[in-house]
Amino acid sequence: MEGCYSGLRARVAEVAPNMKWTHCCIHRQSLASKPLPLDLKNVLDEAVKIVNFIKASDTKSRLFTLLCREMDSLHSTLLFHTEVRWLSRGKVLTRLFELRNEVSLFFEDHPCKNLVSRIHDFDWLQSLAYLSDIFSQINKLNLSLQMNCNIFQVSSKIEAMKKKK
Repeated sequence: MEGCYSGLRARVAEVAPNMKWTHCCIHRQSLASKPLPLDLKNVLDEAVKIVNFIKASDTKSRLFTLLCREMDSLHSTLLFHTEVRWLSRGKVLTRLFELRNEVSLFFEDHPCKNLVSRIHDFDWLQSLAYLSDIFSQINKLNLSLQMNCNIFQVSSKIEAMKKKK
């Protein structure tokens, strides 16, 4: 359909040989967000381990859901993170941060030595909140890039995001 030999791209190139072709800006944004500083990558990895520890078995997952319901929490479950669906990072981190008190209580009955200390570490929680906010903004950007817009609007949105630093 957009092939470089017989598709749209080839036909446009016949008329405008100096044209630039952009296949998909969303994937570029995905690649741009991959290299994290080591300390933030460690926080992300540990957050995923915490979620996976709780979601690893049906029993733990059900017990965590019951705990959240007893505490009248905003949410009753944690979300899984997958590397394939990297847009899920923001939601996973936000949910973990919102349920940090419930996770802390859960670890009292189901100890995991290397993870339980993280949920009580103020600096770690601060980094988790930061990552949650950053990935939520990237999620919003990517959702807006999926709307019906042209390359100029896409480029403008990406540049605006870069300037937010």
